[in-house]
Amino acid sequence: MSIPLLEALTEYYDLVESAAIDPTIDVPSELDFIPRPGDDLESMIWVLTYAILLRHQEGLQGLKKAQYKVKVVDAFYGSLSYSGLAEKREVMVSRGTNSLAKEPEKWFPDPAQSKWFRRAMTLVAGQTRASTHGDIKPITFDAFDALCDEFITDA
Repeated sequence: MSIPLLEALTEYYDLVESAAIDPTIDVPSELDFIPRPGDDLESMIWVLTYAILLRHQEGLQGLKKAQYKVKVVDAFYGSLSYSGLAEKREVMVSRGTNSLAKEPEKWFPDPAQSKWFRRAMTLVAGQTRASTHGDIKPITFDAFDALCDEFITDA
């Protein structure tokens, strides 16, 4: 799920919880969320990121595998709430777009995968964070396709 969808779900369920305590609070019957251009492509980036993490985890043995599962896979994709997932994705975007951050190379030890992750997070950041001019840059199919073409092979 895209970060904006996770945030909308968090807001909606916070409202539902508040209404359970205070019946005067009106809860809409449907989630108030309109997907933006690029939200589906952002969701695909998160699915691919998860698949890469799982693939790396499966290549590890013993204690290293268990540690990677707890410290990386479960920490970012474990049984978290919608708000927890949104917060962890913000962390991944922040670290992935910071060229000085070392975490992406720890999460994705393969150089091609960490490079893919950093580029993917740049796309996500472009559509979830407004620039200094206040505009956002939705992920386009062409940008997503180029990201995949450069790093994902049929091998």
